[in-house]
Amino acid sequence: MRELRNSAELNSSEQAGRLLSGAIGSRKAERQAPKLPPLNLFRVFDAAARHHSFRLAADELCVTPSAVSQQIRQLEDYFGVRLFRRMPRSVELTRDGTILADVVQEALTMLVHGCGRLFDPDASVILCINTSTSLANRWLVSHLKGFMQEHPQIKITLLASNDPVDFRRQDIDVAIRWGKNDWKSDVFAERLTRDYHFPVCSPGYRDEIDLRTPQCLSRATVLHEVHGSAWTTWFTTTDSQSQTFRDTLYFGDAALMLEAAVANQGVCLTNYLLAEKDLATGRLIAPFETVFDLEDEGYYILTSVDFANKPAVETLRTWLKREADATVMSATSDLRPPAR
Repeated sequence: MRELRNSAELNSSEQAGRLLSGAIGSRKAERQAPKLPPLNLFRVFDAAARHHSFRLAADELCVTPSAVSQQIRQLEDYFGVRLFRRMPRSVELTRDGTILADVVQEALTMLVHGCGRLFDPDASVILCINTSTSLANRWLVSHLKGFMQEHPQIKITLLASNDPVDFRRQDIDVAIRWGKNDWKSDVFAERLTRDYHFPVCSPGYRDEIDLRTPQCLSRATVLHEVHGSAWTTWFTTTDSQSQTFRDTLYFGDAALMLEAAVANQGVCLTNYLLAEKDLATGRLIAPFETVFDLEDEGYYILTSVDFANKPAVETLRTWLKREADATVMSATSDLRPPAR
């Protein structure tokens, strides 16, 4: 009977040992998990490590010494190691505490430095511009270098997209979109410039169909964006009768439409911002002098109403409008805007 009892006690001890080992192993696994204790504990630990005193740390943090002691104990329990040796009138870091103190001090220093940059007026600022693909390719990219030279402290990230803009969900500072000034209430919108529209084609296509007057457009293939164009308005501006075009090609993007015009495919309506480079190089020409304005319709600079007056954003908005105005003014010398 005594042997059976001893055997049972031995088995019970072994089982308890296995359970304890399992618990310790589980605790080690938990310590290895990529989790952190409450970050405020590191701030308390850093104060205690610098002062070698829970009382002085408490004075710095405006809490009681017992609160500091309790939070240090939480940190020790979490890591399963002692971080301080409690002395009669001070505390000293253990080897584990010294290792952690170095890391925590470096991390807090980086955090303070990073937060300081948010409030430093001389620090570099990164702004994200999201604009339509055609405007980015045909105008903005070739002008951004001037902005960077003028404002070296503002760095630009340029994204090209035609998707709707949602400043609450997208990390965008400034967007440029075509529209009719009917934007949502949480969007601050202002016209990029008063741009004009006019027909363009390649010199070869003009000669091919002998394009001399608006009436000659009846011999032309018209190039349209999918969302339509305003040929009726242009004919009205020229005091000419609307013409039925010989054929029509549709495009989902203005840049593709203009490339088709360069390739002698037809004639299309465009504006100065998109046709700037092709007009300057002679790849495209304006066969007629008359241009027209679409009133409220055009390119708009969009920003969140909450950040529209942020200094860097305001600087970018001002530069965009000035640069667009300069592009239009330089191009209108050879064409005739409608009288007002």
